[in-house]
Amino acid sequence: MQAPNIFLTILRQPAARLVVISGVLFVAIAWVTVIWQIVEDRAAAAEAAVRENRGRVVAFGQYVSRTLEAAELATVYLEQRYGASVRSAEASPATQIVLPRYFDPAIVGAQIADADGNVRFSAGTAERHNVSGLRVFRDLRDTAGLARAISDPILRRETGETVLLVARALRDGGGQFRGMVAVEIPARRFVEFNVGVNYRAADLISIISLRGMTLARREGDKLSWGQNVQFTLVMQRQLADPMGDYWGPSVLDGQRRLFSHQRLTTYPIFVTSGVGEADVLAPAARRAGWFLSFAAALTLVVGALLVLYFRHISNQEQAQRRIDMMRNEFAHSARVSSLSEMAAGLAHELNQPLTAASNYLAVGELMIRGDGPREAVASQLHQVRGQIARAGDIIRRIRDYLSKGNAELRAEALDPVIYDAIELARGANAAPQARILYPGGHAQTRVLIDRIQIQQVLVNLIRNAEEALAQLPVERREIRISCEILPNDMLEIRVEDDGPGFPDTVLEQFNLPFISTKAEHGLGIGLSICRRIIEVHGGTLKAWNRKQGAAIRFTVKRESALPTFS
Repeated sequence: MQAPNIFLTILRQPAARLVVISGVLFVAIAWVTVIWQIVEDRAAAAEAAVRENRGRVVAFGQYVSRTLEAAELATVYLEQRYGASVRSAEASPATQIVLPRYFDPAIVGAQIADADGNVRFSAGTAERHNVSGLRVFRDLRDTAGLARAISDPILRRETGETVLLVARALRDGGGQFRGMVAVEIPARRFVEFNVGVNYRAADLISIISLRGMTLARREGDKLSWGQNVQFTLVMQRQLADPMGDYWGPSVLDGQRRLFSHQRLTTYPIFVTSGVGEADVLAPAARRAGWFLSFAAALTLVVGALLVLYFRHISNQEQAQRRIDMMRNEFAHSARVSSLSEMAAGLAHELNQPLTAASNYLAVGELMIRGDGPREAVASQLHQVRGQIARAGDIIRRIRDYLSKGNAELRAEALDPVIYDAIELARGANAAPQARILYPGGHAQTRVLIDRIQIQQVLVNLIRNAEEALAQLPVERREIRISCEILPNDMLEIRVEDDGPGFPDTVLEQFNLPFISTKAEHGLGIGLSICRRIIEVHGGTLKAWNRKQGAAIRFTVKRESALPTFS
């Protein structure tokens, strides 16, 4: 049988289907649970990263705001100290000033210019004498009501450092622009947030103006500024939500990150903080790998168990088929092995009708020669026909008994089946030593049986009883067969004898295979075959000891067990 056919055969068994469905359902639940856990773990990691990054951008925004507040205080001081001189219309050359020591160390220079952009006072290493070309100056001059602004990054050639000008407009009482006061802060100082912290390569913080210019940017340990990010995703998100979070690619390197941004209220800038998606989800990805490995291992284990189960069931099926084949072979062998015994009985049985037929023919021949009456000759021929028919019946019963085949249940009259079995049993012994008694009375009772197989059971039981009676005197050798109708459409056939009975060891193990009633020479094949035949017929085979002798009974179904249709 091919493997698919074996599997289909096994799956027809309810227990096998239950095992397979349970195994597949268990694996499916395990995979669903693992995938759900991976999704939940990833979502939890992302949510935790959003909370952490949001707190980080708030702290970074506070850091930038404090730096700008220090610059604001410095510009207020410079306005109060030098503003009146700048507002006057008198032009004068630039004057070098010294910043007070209590200024924030981040402030490295200062410039105070008049309305035309001429630098009137300067501190530090400022090299410009006119700032009218700076965007920050033009914004303060041309935008009415604008009080403060911050410049784009400016490179100081004399120091090689990039600075940002935090500027404040000088206006008169009527709001007329009179100049600008600005302090210089190195761009790097704005991103020296959490100094000493080891930044991962994908960690990003930046300050971006609302015009789309990066004022300062730190990616890992790399500093940069001056990149134009106008009309990019970061500006679109900022304009849509001044304080929000999003996942997306970075404008400059294309790496996907979680970004949080916050707009400052005092200056037209916003701060951002980004963490790499791989860094955020790396722990969850490692756990997902363990989860998937566990689910895969569990699937392999369940698959291996199912394969072993199928192999075990397949081996059982094959063993059962071999046992059934052996039983059939044993049954056939048992029938054939009794052929030598039956041959003598057959010769004895056939001798009588054939001898009688020969005698009748001889008498008929004499009558013909002596011109006997036709009626007498016809009578002799009729007797010959009857004896030949009797011999044919004997041969048919022996042939049917020796034939081999599967159970074909049919409705059979009970009495003829038992009578034929008795004749077969008697024919197996040329000199029967036991009387076989059957009262009959069940000519109208019909049972669902395979006639030949039930006769085989009866012959086997009768022969066992004859052997058990061999030690008794001839007058006490008696075998009784009786029938009884039981409830639930069953019928019981009982075989009893007055012999020594079954040994206790046989009764204790009667339902096991290869248990023999013959202490020394029996193989236990006969009873095993009988039990198998009765089980196929839907009945049971039982044995017990009487006060004197033994009894074996088996049950078969009556014809009334067949379903009826109107």
